[in-house]
Amino acid sequence: MLVRYGIVCNRCRKLHFIPSDWKSSRIRYDRKRSEFLATCVAPCANTIYFQRGMLMPYLVPDQAVQQGYAHLDDCLPAATKEKE
Repeated sequence: MLVRYGIVCNRCRKLHFIPSDWKSSRIRYDRKRSEFLATCVAPCANTIYFQRGMLMPYLVPDQAVQQGYAHLDDCLPAATKEKE
């Protein structure tokens, strides 16, 4: 399992991975809102607005990384270091 940062669609519970180069056909920056937006995959097609600080690390299956998303049930939250 790999660690990837992602954002969850609240409607269908899919976890969308953010590529390290931020280049994706489903993710773009909205200058008017000063936020990123991700379009969920069909059949959901929900729009997810987020900022970089909202991304969380998850342990994800290798094959899910190729898709760019996974079902939240197939992933585990990765432990993060707490700031002291």
